[in-house]
Amino acid sequence: MTTDPVIIQRDTRQASAAVAVEGLPTGVLVGGNLDAIRTEAGAGLPSLEGAILFLEHQRGTGLGEVDRALTQQTRTGALEGLCGVALGQFLGFDQDADDPTLGGWGITDVLRDRLTRLGVPVLGGLPAG
Repeated sequence: MTTDPVIIQRDTRQASAAVAVEGLPTGVLVGGNLDAIRTEAGAGLPSLEGAILFLEHQRGTGLGEVDRALTQQTRTGALEGLCGVALGQFLGFDQDADDPTLGGWGITDVLRDRLTRLGVPVLGGLPAG
């Protein structure tokens, strides 16, 4: 483990790359797979005060699971105090925007809708996850 700064280049080909809120947060990077974080929230996540939350996910049951997980985290206050969000790969959601039952929404729409409400900088498109 190191405390040296790490630079990761944004990959505009990633689905999450279109999600961005300007800013320059500084904090400890914590997080990982959205499903694992959601599960841990049920057991009581440590405070994310001053942290940059990294999220990535692979499609499981569908777009709704990402929506529910982010909504749950927001409503329970688990995301309060963040200083930023970093988004990695969200794999397997490419076809969702063409699904008529989803109202034309894709993974980018859900991420943008849920995360821009936090009022913190968001950077998508990180090639990790």
